[in-house]
Amino acid sequence: MTHFLSLRNRMGAVLAVLIMVTSASAAFGQRRGSFLEPRRAGAFELKGTALLAEMKAGDLMVHPGIELTCLGRSAGPLHKGVRIGLGMLDRSGSLAVSESGTSERRRTFLPEVSGVLRLDPFRSRIRPFVEGELGMAATILDVRTFDSMGDRTNYDVPNFDPTLQYGWAAGARIRIGNGAFMTVRYGERFGGQLDIPNPIEAGDAPAQIGNERYVMGMGLSLAL
Repeated sequence: MTHFLSLRNRMGAVLAVLIMVTSASAAFGQRRGSFLEPRRAGAFELKGTALLAEMKAGDLMVHPGIELTCLGRSAGPLHKGVRIGLGMLDRSGSLAVSESGTSERRRTFLPEVSGVLRLDPFRSRIRPFVEGELGMAATILDVRTFDSMGDRTNYDVPNFDPTLQYGWAAGARIRIGNGAFMTVRYGERFGGQLDIPNPIEAGDAPAQIGNERYVMGMGLSLAL
């Protein structure tokens, strides 16, 4: 099993590099305007996601998330941009209200930020694409304290565990209006393991997300 996962990691790294090299060759190896359009619009994309993470214990954890991607304009089929994501992990909880009326809410998040290179060559109603990404992911324990009136009195991040990640994705944009598209995408990401602390029992050993993570997303894309 370990050999298989390491092989998957190497294949993912090779695929991500090939995507970037192929994209760069397509973008810079042609004259301006010779690839279907002289100028490609950028995109602003907002997607709801299902993030799947393989736990070190062998279980598969599924949690909802949201992603925002901004891609710049380009003279060719290669677009570069930035993607920001936030996943809500299932390890969350609230502490009971104390005698003074204060309460505490603890939530565990998976924020991500990556640079993106997307190869988007077609100008039809359905526009398939492939992309590579490189960035950072982390797990964060968010702790907020509230008084008896429900107002927040304190905010703390007692646990922050970052790691580098890289990956690839494939998907399509489907035109639904003038400059508006529905976007679907599937991707795989690889990186270091991430600790997920127990939000209630601080002394418990944290669960661990393995070095493979998957994302399926659907949302709206607007041409810029």
